[in-house]
Amino acid sequence: MVLYSFRMSRCLAAPIFLGLLVLGGSFVLAKTFGNGDLPEFLQRFDTNNDEQIDEEERQAIRDLRSSLRRESRQSIDTDEDGEISPQEIAAARETIRVKIAERRRRKFRAIAGEDDLISPAEYAVIPGIEQFPPPIFDAIWEHLALDGDGTISLDEFLGVLRHHE
Repeated sequence: MVLYSFRMSRCLAAPIFLGLLVLGGSFVLAKTFGNGDLPEFLQRFDTNNDEQIDEEERQAIRDLRSSLRRESRQSIDTDEDGEISPQEIAAARETIRVKIAERRRRKFRAIAGEDDLISPAEYAVIPGIEQFPPPIFDAIWEHLALDGDGTISLDEFLGVLRHHE
């Protein structure tokens, strides 16, 4: 009798599991984001404009990501031997470091203005910084303005960032 009930419950487990899987799948298909709208970065993949990403659109996203990964690998594989050597990895990292440094310089200059120095007033209006209470702002400022002249130079700015890489 115990053996029979075990077999019976086991036989029922498969259909129940399958039913939950199907129901769960329909919930996944109906999944929304945040306020229910499709995020802007996914809207370009919504080819049928139904505000949802269906399986064909998901496959298009996967194909694009695969293509981008392949292109990225090819750009790193400079000797085109199909393998990425430690030297090629080091060169790719250096290229990324140069791009990051240039982006940091551009951001610094956008904040600093013509004098190429960031004053406390210029620093205080950076989004997020304006919310700090004065003691925290002062502590951060002292950490950044290393030479004590009351401004942050490009070298001070980049020097502090380099320590966090």
